[in-house]
Amino acid sequence: MRRLAKDSWAYTFVFVLGYLVACGTTGTTKITTGGGAQPNYPRMMTSPVRNTAIFPNTGAQAVLASVFGTHPARADATVSNPSDLGQSFESVCATWGASFGVSIHATFGNSGLVPLNFGTAGVGAGNACEKSPIASVGADENGTPTGFPIFLQGTVNNLVAYGVFASGNTFRCLDTTDTSPLQDSSFVRAYYDLAHDAIVLGSGTTQLTLTYSISLSPGDDVDIVQVQWVKS
Repeated sequence: MRRLAKDSWAYTFVFVLGYLVACGTTGTTKITTGGGAQPNYPRMMTSPVRNTAIFPNTGAQAVLASVFGTHPARADATVSNPSDLGQSFESVCATWGASFGVSIHATFGNSGLVPLNFGTAGVGAGNACEKSPIASVGADENGTPTGFPIFLQGTVNNLVAYGVFASGNTFRCLDTTDTSPLQDSSFVRAYYDLAHDAIVLGSGTTQLTLTYSISLSPGDDVDIVQVQWVKS
Protein backbone atom coordinates (compact mmCIF):
# COMPACT_ATOMS: atom_id res chain seq x y z
CA MET A 1 0.00 0.00 0.00
CA ARG A 2 2.87 2.35 0.86
CA ARG A 3 4.50 1.63 -2.53
CA LEU A 4 1.20 2.33 -4.31
CA ALA A 5 0.83 5.63 -2.48
CA LYS A 6 4.39 6.61 -3.38
CA ASP A 7 3.84 5.79 -7.06
CA SER A 8 0.56 7.70 -7.04
CA TRP A 9 2.28 10.74 -5.56
CA ALA A 10 5.09 10.54 -8.11
CA TYR A 11 2.73 10.39 -11.08
CA THR A 12 0.66 13.25 -9.66
CA PHE A 13 3.80 15.32 -9.16
CA VAL A 14 4.98 14.71 -12.72
CA PHE A 15 1.52 15.59 -14.07
CA VAL A 16 1.47 18.86 -12.15
CA LEU A 17 5.04 19.66 -13.20
CA GLY A 18 4.15 18.95 -16.82
CA TYR A 19 1.09 21.18 -16.55
CA LEU A 20 3.13 24.04 -15.16
CA VAL A 21 5.84 23.90 -17.82
CA ALA A 22 3.66 22.93 -20.78
CA CYS A 23 4.39 24.87 -23.99
CA GLY A 24 1.96 27.55 -25.05
CA THR A 25 1.16 28.90 -28.49
CA THR A 26 2.25 32.44 -27.61
CA GLY A 27 4.69 34.20 -25.34
CA THR A 28 8.43 33.98 -24.74
CA THR A 29 10.69 32.01 -22.44
CA LYS A 30 13.59 33.43 -20.46
CA ILE A 31 16.55 31.29 -19.39
CA THR A 32 18.96 32.62 -16.79
CA THR A 33 22.47 31.20 -16.81
CA GLY A 34 25.31 31.50 -14.33
CA GLY A 35 28.60 33.20 -15.05
CA GLY A 36 32.16 31.94 -15.06
CA ALA A 37 33.83 29.07 -16.88
CA GLN A 38 31.18 26.50 -15.89
CA PRO A 39 27.75 28.14 -16.06
CA ASN A 40 24.84 26.38 -14.43
CA TYR A 41 22.81 26.02 -17.62
CA PRO A 42 19.92 23.56 -17.93
CA ARG A 43 20.06 20.38 -19.95
CA MET A 44 17.30 18.71 -21.94
CA MET A 45 17.13 15.00 -22.81
CA THR A 46 15.22 13.99 -25.95
CA SER A 47 14.73 10.39 -27.02
CA PRO A 48 12.42 8.27 -29.19
CA VAL A 49 11.97 5.82 -26.31
CA ARG A 50 12.01 8.08 -23.25
CA ASN A 51 9.97 11.17 -22.46
CA THR A 52 11.65 14.55 -22.72
CA ALA A 53 13.03 15.84 -19.41
CA ILE A 54 14.73 19.10 -18.51
CA PHE A 55 16.83 19.66 -15.40
CA PRO A 56 19.54 21.97 -14.02
CA ASN A 57 23.08 21.01 -14.93
CA THR A 58 24.37 20.85 -11.35
CA GLY A 59 25.72 17.31 -11.22
CA ALA A 60 22.98 16.40 -8.73
CA GLN A 61 20.02 14.16 -9.46
CA ALA A 62 17.50 15.47 -11.93
CA VAL A 63 14.07 16.10 -10.41
CA LEU A 64 12.37 13.34 -12.40
CA ALA A 65 15.27 10.96 -11.79
CA SER A 66 15.05 11.49 -8.04
CA VAL A 67 11.32 10.77 -8.09
CA PHE A 68 11.74 7.42 -9.78
CA GLY A 69 15.08 6.50 -8.21
CA THR A 70 17.12 6.36 -11.42
CA HIS A 71 20.84 7.07 -11.78
CA PRO A 72 22.11 10.55 -10.88
CA ALA A 73 22.90 13.05 -13.61
CA ARG A 74 26.55 13.81 -14.41
CA ALA A 75 27.97 17.32 -14.48
CA ASP A 76 29.10 18.47 -17.93
CA ALA A 77 32.70 19.01 -18.89
CA THR A 78 33.72 22.62 -19.45
CA VAL A 79 32.87 23.87 -22.94
CA SER A 80 33.72 27.12 -24.69
CA ASN A 81 30.81 29.52 -25.15
CA PRO A 82 28.20 27.00 -24.00
CA SER A 83 24.62 27.20 -25.20
CA ASP A 84 22.00 28.62 -22.86
CA LEU A 85 20.30 25.24 -23.14
CA GLY A 86 22.36 22.07 -23.31
CA GLN A 87 20.60 19.15 -25.03
CA SER A 88 21.15 15.40 -25.05
CA PHE A 89 19.77 13.21 -27.82
CA GLU A 90 19.26 9.49 -28.25
CA SER A 91 18.11 7.26 -31.12
CA VAL A 92 17.55 3.53 -30.61
CA CYS A 93 16.97 0.92 -33.33
CA ALA A 94 16.20 -2.64 -32.23
CA THR A 95 13.99 -3.62 -35.17
CA TRP A 96 14.85 -3.08 -38.84
CA GLY A 97 12.03 -2.98 -41.34
CA ALA A 98 8.73 -4.61 -40.47
CA SER A 99 10.23 -7.87 -39.15
CA PHE A 100 11.57 -8.24 -35.62
CA GLY A 101 14.96 -9.94 -35.28
CA VAL A 102 16.21 -9.22 -38.82
CA SER A 103 19.54 -7.34 -38.89
CA ILE A 104 20.16 -4.13 -40.81
CA HIS A 105 22.06 -5.35 -43.90
CA ALA A 106 19.79 -8.39 -44.23
CA THR A 107 16.86 -5.97 -44.36
CA PHE A 108 18.16 -3.00 -46.35
CA GLY A 109 21.18 -4.20 -48.33
CA ASN A 110 24.56 -2.52 -48.60
CA SER A 111 24.03 0.99 -49.92
CA GLY A 112 22.32 4.19 -48.83
CA LEU A 113 21.62 5.81 -45.47
CA VAL A 114 19.07 4.34 -43.05
CA PRO A 115 17.43 7.10 -40.93
CA LEU A 116 17.79 6.07 -37.30
CA ASN A 117 14.84 6.49 -35.11
CA PHE A 118 13.25 9.77 -35.17
CA GLY A 119 9.95 8.24 -36.26
CA THR A 120 6.86 9.81 -37.72
CA ALA A 121 5.24 9.56 -34.28
CA GLY A 122 7.98 11.70 -32.75
CA VAL A 123 9.27 10.97 -29.26
CA GLY A 124 6.77 8.12 -28.79
CA ALA A 125 7.83 6.27 -31.93
CA GLY A 126 9.52 3.38 -30.12
CA ASN A 127 12.61 1.56 -31.38
CA ALA A 128 11.56 0.22 -34.79
CA CYS A 129 13.55 1.72 -37.69
CA GLU A 130 11.42 0.99 -40.72
CA LYS A 131 12.28 3.74 -43.19
CA SER A 132 13.98 2.56 -46.37
CA PRO A 133 17.51 3.78 -47.16
CA ILE A 134 17.89 7.18 -48.80
CA ALA A 135 20.63 8.40 -51.12
CA SER A 136 21.93 11.27 -48.98
CA VAL A 137 21.35 13.14 -45.72
CA GLY A 138 17.91 14.76 -45.71
CA ALA A 139 16.92 13.39 -49.11
CA ASP A 140 13.54 12.26 -47.71
CA GLU A 141 12.59 15.56 -46.09
CA ASN A 142 11.26 17.36 -49.19
CA GLY A 143 11.59 20.74 -47.51
CA THR A 144 10.02 19.58 -44.24
CA PRO A 145 12.58 19.70 -41.36
CA THR A 146 12.85 16.31 -39.66
CA GLY A 147 14.64 15.18 -36.52
CA PHE A 148 15.19 16.49 -33.02
CA PRO A 149 14.76 20.29 -32.76
CA ILE A 150 17.61 22.49 -31.59
CA PHE A 151 16.65 25.04 -28.94
CA LEU A 152 19.05 28.00 -28.86
CA GLN A 153 22.23 27.79 -30.89
CA GLY A 154 25.10 25.61 -29.71
CA THR A 155 27.65 23.02 -30.72
CA VAL A 156 26.91 19.34 -31.35
CA ASN A 157 29.66 17.12 -29.91
CA ASN A 158 30.45 13.81 -28.20
CA LEU A 159 28.82 11.26 -30.51
CA VAL A 160 28.73 7.71 -29.12
CA ALA A 161 27.12 4.43 -30.22
CA TYR A 162 26.82 0.96 -28.78
CA GLY A 163 24.83 -2.12 -29.61
CA VAL A 164 24.72 -5.81 -30.44
CA PHE A 165 25.82 -7.74 -33.52
CA ALA A 166 23.88 -10.66 -34.99
CA SER A 167 26.65 -12.88 -33.56
CA GLY A 168 25.72 -11.73 -30.06
CA ASN A 169 28.92 -9.74 -29.60
CA THR A 170 28.60 -6.17 -28.41
CA PHE A 171 30.28 -3.04 -29.75
CA ARG A 172 30.86 0.56 -28.82
CA CYS A 173 32.43 3.50 -30.64
CA LEU A 174 32.71 7.24 -30.16
CA ASP A 175 33.75 10.56 -31.68
CA THR A 176 34.82 13.05 -29.02
CA THR A 177 36.93 15.16 -31.38
CA ASP A 178 34.69 16.55 -34.13
CA THR A 179 32.11 19.26 -33.48
CA SER A 180 29.45 21.04 -35.54
CA PRO A 181 27.70 24.35 -34.73
CA LEU A 182 23.93 24.45 -35.13
CA GLN A 183 21.52 27.36 -35.08
CA ASP A 184 18.32 27.76 -33.10
CA SER A 185 15.31 26.10 -34.77
CA SER A 186 17.42 23.72 -36.84
CA PHE A 187 16.94 19.94 -36.62
CA VAL A 188 19.36 17.04 -36.28
CA ARG A 189 19.08 13.26 -36.65
CA ALA A 190 21.30 10.20 -37.04
CA TYR A 191 21.76 7.82 -39.97
CA TYR A 192 23.40 4.43 -40.52
CA ASP A 193 25.64 4.46 -43.61
CA LEU A 194 25.22 0.95 -45.04
CA ALA A 195 28.14 1.20 -47.48
CA HIS A 196 30.66 2.15 -44.79
CA ASP A 197 29.05 0.74 -41.61
CA ALA A 198 29.23 4.18 -40.07
CA ILE A 199 26.99 6.42 -37.99
CA VAL A 200 26.59 9.98 -39.30
CA LEU A 201 24.58 13.00 -38.17
CA GLY A 202 22.69 15.33 -40.44
CA SER A 203 20.82 18.61 -40.19
CA GLY A 204 18.54 19.16 -43.14
CA THR A 205 20.56 18.19 -46.22
CA THR A 206 23.88 18.98 -44.50
CA GLN A 207 25.99 16.15 -43.08
CA LEU A 208 27.70 17.17 -39.85
CA THR A 209 31.36 16.47 -39.22
CA LEU A 210 30.72 13.97 -36.42
CA THR A 211 30.94 10.35 -37.56
CA TYR A 212 32.38 6.98 -36.62
CA SER A 213 32.75 3.55 -38.17
CA ILE A 214 31.60 0.26 -36.69
CA SER A 215 34.04 -2.65 -37.09
CA LEU A 216 31.85 -5.32 -38.63
CA SER A 217 33.39 -8.78 -39.07
CA PRO A 218 32.75 -10.67 -42.33
CA GLY A 219 29.42 -12.48 -42.18
CA ASP A 220 28.23 -10.54 -39.14
CA ASP A 221 25.59 -7.81 -39.04
CA VAL A 222 24.14 -5.16 -36.73
CA ASP A 223 21.04 -6.18 -34.78
CA ILE A 224 20.66 -3.31 -32.30
CA VAL A 225 22.26 0.13 -32.19
CA GLN A 226 21.86 2.98 -29.74
CA VAL A 227 23.23 6.41 -30.68
CA GLN A 228 23.67 9.39 -28.35
CA TRP A 229 25.04 12.88 -28.87
CA VAL A 230 24.91 16.24 -27.11
CA LYS A 231 24.58 19.90 -27.95
CA SER A 232 26.51 22.10 -25.53
